[in-house]
Amino acid sequence: MSSILRIARSIIDPRADLSSLPGLEEKSWETPARAGSRLRLRHITSNAPLMFGAIIVIGLFFVVLLGPIWAPVNPYIAGQHVVPHLDPETGVWIDPPLSPSAAYPLGTDEFGNDILSMLLYGARNTLIAAAFVTMARVILGLVLGSTAGWNENKAIDRLVMGTSGVIMAVPMIISSMILIYALDIRRGLPVFIVALSIIGWTEIAQYIRSEILVIRKMPYIEGAKAVGSNEPAMVIRHVLPNILPQLLVIIFLEFGAVLLLMGGLAFIGVFIGGGTSTVAGDDTIALTTQVVADVPEWGAMLAGGYRWFTSKPFIVFPPALAFFIAIIGFNTFGEGLRRLIEQTHVNTSFLLKKRMLLIIAAVAAATIYIIGNTGPAPWFAKMANAFSGGGAYDHVQILSQMDGRSPAQAGSSAASVYIAQKFKEYGLLPGWKNSEYINPMRMTLTQPTTQPVLIVHNSEGHLQQSFTHNIDFGFMIEGHGGSGSENLPLTFVGFPEPNSPPGWEDFRGLDLSGRIVLLQEGNAPANFPIEAQLRGARGVLWISAADDDIRSQTQFAFPGVDYMRHPQLPVFRISTPTADIILQTMDTTRSQLFTAAGWSRSGPGWFTRELKGGTVQMDVQLSEPQEIEVPTVLGYLTGSDLSLAGELVVLFAHYDGLGTDPNGTVFPAANHNASGTGILLEIARLWHEQSLDPRRPVLFVAWGAGTLENPGAAEFLDSDASFSHLPSTATLQPRAIFQIDYAGSGGEELLVHPESNPILAELVQETAAELNLPVTSTPTQLIEVETLGEPVEVELVQALATNYNIIQSGAANAYLAWNEAPVAPYLDTFEKIDPEKLKTYGELLALTITKVVRQSRY
Repeated sequence: MSSILRIARSIIDPRADLSSLPGLEEKSWETPARAGSRLRLRHITSNAPLMFGAIIVIGLFFVVLLGPIWAPVNPYIAGQHVVPHLDPETGVWIDPPLSPSAAYPLGTDEFGNDILSMLLYGARNTLIAAAFVTMARVILGLVLGSTAGWNENKAIDRLVMGTSGVIMAVPMIISSMILIYALDIRRGLPVFIVALSIIGWTEIAQYIRSEILVIRKMPYIEGAKAVGSNEPAMVIRHVLPNILPQLLVIIFLEFGAVLLLMGGLAFIGVFIGGGTSTVAGDDTIALTTQVVADVPEWGAMLAGGYRWFTSKPFIVFPPALAFFIAIIGFNTFGEGLRRLIEQTHVNTSFLLKKRMLLIIAAVAAATIYIIGNTGPAPWFAKMANAFSGGGAYDHVQILSQMDGRSPAQAGSSAASVYIAQKFKEYGLLPGWKNSEYINPMRMTLTQPTTQPVLIVHNSEGHLQQSFTHNIDFGFMIEGHGGSGSENLPLTFVGFPEPNSPPGWEDFRGLDLSGRIVLLQEGNAPANFPIEAQLRGARGVLWISAADDDIRSQTQFAFPGVDYMRHPQLPVFRISTPTADIILQTMDTTRSQLFTAAGWSRSGPGWFTRELKGGTVQMDVQLSEPQEIEVPTVLGYLTGSDLSLAGELVVLFAHYDGLGTDPNGTVFPAANHNASGTGILLEIARLWHEQSLDPRRPVLFVAWGAGTLENPGAAEFLDSDASFSHLPSTATLQPRAIFQIDYAGSGGEELLVHPESNPILAELVQETAAELNLPVTSTPTQLIEVETLGEPVEVELVQALATNYNIIQSGAANAYLAWNEAPVAPYLDTFEKIDPEKLKTYGELLALTITKVVRQSRY
């Protein structure tokens, strides 16, 4: 016990103890001003206010430090998890607030929040806010009061005292409320610190001023002046040591006063962040106004719970008791400290010693840790950091092995079943009718029965170059496009004035018998293949204006358009590199096609150019059109906030690909689209593992028709009937759609598509800045075009990225991908997927979406 007492005495009074020296036992080394009892253990144990207050203060410190560990749930990510529902086992209607029980030791509030968890997490927000306000008040009071007292009756003294008089003339609770709202309560903790500090320093300043006025007249101040000490030295050496004992007492008493003020403000609805006000009632009559707090905080709990005081007192009692205990604890500790100082006249000069730097550093480290884990942002970031790039990588690998997942092939069905199983495993509710995960969309498709062929032969009939289906060319089925097999010379048909195409009567003399027609997209009329067929053409090649989207047309996409009309002929779209190779065999170039000197024939508004030196072979055999099911997988999470129940958030990814060609060529579609689905599944797993409870309802969509000409996604998302079967207390309408694609490889920048909604794009960019990730809104497309002839040639084409296909829906849409991502489909293999890129992409998306589904405003 004696050793404990010596340690306590050395901390509080670090002066040398000379009483053990011979002949000095009876000497007193105290100055007359400091004469008094030395600190004894009995002074502490007999000081009831000090002991009682210390127990509470230490207990509150551990609650602030460890409260989140003790809490049953994390209200930042799993709050508001009890919504009105019928218990199927008991037949009882469960409607919060719920009374205390084994599941909820202190019960729940009216929104289903676990009160115990809110209380333990809210301790950080409330007590940290009170601590900062207290320190700001004390520092302001000390600086202004000292300045005024040291400059008695001068202008600065009159200014400080006059300002304090004006501030104190208005009741503090009113002035606090006015200032908080003036600074915008929605900005949260900083506004409270500033507002309560500006109007709370006055009494401290007046007290410090009065102390300074007394100290200035002390002999040791006159002595210091006589030996030439400057004013800063006198303040540090002589003034502060005499003020610090009282200042320590003031800090703890002021802490209690700040908590008392915060509790009073809460009862008039003023608390950190201000919450979100919603009107409960029907569309015409407002019954009540509810305030939903965005963060757990004792004041917010009081503001939302005092209305239930008579019917459900368990809602308001815990936060009220917490305020009461904290205020009593700090006030009694301050009072006990005051009594201890009066009894022992302890020397507090140790606070100005260099050894205090270690204590200050320790306190600063603890403060930084606590502040870093206060508020929703740190918890959102921790959860997003748990995103597993390896988990998404495994999903991509499994999907990449499913034969390309074409809508008309077995791979699509296998992929949809796999995704549905994962949705169920990760706790998502069925998102389609009759408790099904899969929406069997009906579409009419045709498929090639043999491998489509495009070959160019030289004048001797030898193979000059063969081209790859869905890479270099794709077939079309509009109009008379369909099956056919031809190997014929090539004729280019051009139009000098493409904006004024000739009429049918102007094509007199145009004979295309026994020829394959070459057309430039954007130059020839879109329906010219019909006229070409009437003029004897046996096949059509369109030079595409978009090299990055050479896909075969297999879908009967639009009801008003004729498809595969008889008689049929092969109609192909070819890329510009493919056109260049064909024209090179014919000893010409694309730029020379329009040279008048090479025209073979011409008419009103048209001309032809017969290309010699070789032939073109076209072969495609298509099946009869069939109506098939294209499965789309839907998983649903209900929103737990009644005020946000109608604001549906959609996480959207395509899972299909180009599939497998008849010759066995597989287009794995690993980055586009398996990587987006892998991210989607991993976010579902992450939320399930972290027990995230979204306040807004969320629909996970793995769409099965992304490679088709008309995938139907926009129509689905814009139709209220698509969501009418989902469990919700309100009519669901998509408010935010996050489209996930090209997540596993690409450039070093993340792309937010320039057509994304500005608010959502800004949110993604702000979140990326928090994670220190580079983001751009200017897409760069880097497409690898590889010919299969000998020798192998690789050409890199850089252009605007039209291959980033954003959904044109009426809802706010954000498209996120890696920039420079699109590549030739057969090069889009699993080997190109980078797990680190998946993790980076996933963390950004998970953090962004968590903000959307958990915060009232984003």
